[in-house]
Amino acid sequence: MTEYKKILIIKLGALGDFIFMTGLMSAVREKWPKAHITLMTGAGLLKLAQASGYFDAYLIDNRSKSPLAYFKTAKTLAYGGYDLILDFQMQRRTRQRYYALGRLLSHKPFCWAEPKHKSLCVTQTNQKLPFMWGKSVSFDIPFSGNKPSLSFCKANPDVLKQLPQRYVLFVPGCSPAHPYKRWPSKSYQTLGKILASHHIPIVVLGTNDEKKEIEAICADNPLAVNFCNKSALLDIPQIADGALAVVGNDTGPQHMAELSGVPAITLFAKITERSACKEMHITNLVGEKIEDISVDDVACKLQFLWHKP
Repeated sequence: MTEYKKILIIKLGALGDFIFMTGLMSAVREKWPKAHITLMTGAGLLKLAQASGYFDAYLIDNRSKSPLAYFKTAKTLAYGGYDLILDFQMQRRTRQRYYALGRLLSHKPFCWAEPKHKSLCVTQTNQKLPFMWGKSVSFDIPFSGNKPSLSFCKANPDVLKQLPQRYVLFVPGCSPAHPYKRWPSKSYQTLGKILASHHIPIVVLGTNDEKKEIEAICADNPLAVNFCNKSALLDIPQIADGALAVVGNDTGPQHMAELSGVPAITLFAKITERSACKEMHITNLVGEKIEDISVDDVACKLQFLWHKP
């Protein structure tokens, strides 16, 4: 197998997609332990990426529409001297944004590859021949043994001290741009009260984007713990690990919680069902619209907790 000296991995977001790529990222580091690996990502994912230990350097691209910002990033990519560029974003617009200008400006040959099933497949290679854009080649590098993992995430002990001894974790948020992914706060509130009737506290995780929803969920529930803005991304896996179960929307923090291995119930609108993670400990509930999922549907999946000490 080719020994690449300089590798660039492109993974800009979103959070959930980044998490599911951690297995492949760790495999790249294992396959080329001596390579200098740079990650191109968004600023919001930088701390998570740094905690992983998979990368030697970082190139920030917040996908600005500014021509100046785009050209600066593309120029840095082209002049980086990379032997292999791994496109883990896997979107046509990413290739259109960077491949052509990178090929034009680059002073050395490079390969541009993307995942295919559970392997990497090079789809474009820059041979740096006059007036040629390179040619398509095909080879697979199997990385099937590495599953997504957030074992490198270590929570702030002061955050963990604020949690009750036993609880169910709620993750009711999602990107404000995707309101169709939000199960109604009224439904979460009702579910929380059902859990309270069985003496089970809830911890409700989120940020300012869902502050009002979290306050509504916690209202009139003496066993509810409002955890809005009290945790960071790196805290989430251990917060989830301490829970009896996790209930949440199709969102990055929920997918982080899923990797803890505790029983998880993730709620989907039909349109986003394709992003569901299929593992034995995860129950994916899908409605044509997310509000079609009833509280009883979710509570039924939590009945194993009623008699759990």
